Amino acid sequence: MTAARRIRIVGWLAMAAVLALGLFVGITNDRQDHNEGDRFRSLTKSIACPVCDGQSVANSDSDAAKGIRARIAERIDEGASDAQIRDELAGSYGQQILLTPGRSGIDSLVWTLPVAALVVALAGLAVAFRRWGSGGGARASDDDRALVEAARGDGS
Repeated sequence: MTAARRIRIVGWLAMAAVLALGLFVGITNDRQDHNEGDRFRSLTKSIACPVCDGQSVANSDSDAAKGIRARIAERIDEGASDAQIRDELAGSYGQQILLTPGRSGIDSLVWTLPVAALVVALAGLAVAFRRWGSGGGARASDDDRALVEAARGDGS
């Protein structure tokens, strides 16, 4: 194996490792905001108002939204995690109250399919570029060379 080929393989392996690490961190990092104010804002932006059309409880002034904001603040004070609060609200109002899909089960497809499609597309491009870079597979046979020589001899 040549040195250039080894360097190319190491480069591809490094890129694959970085991509895998990025995907792993993105999937497993269930980030919790550090202070309660940030958690409250994040949660209220990710919960839909049950009586408003397409509006989060953070942006709604309806009585239902005020009640949900009060419940979120109460549950944060009690020490509930963001996932517990979302699960409780989804249990009370249905899954449609969540503005962001879940990250487990069938809902995880919303997060993983675009990434998988991107990886497949990049792999397809890599294969295409590799084929284009190899100069194709066409080689002149002895018959082809004889035909060209005959054509040159007749035309000169």
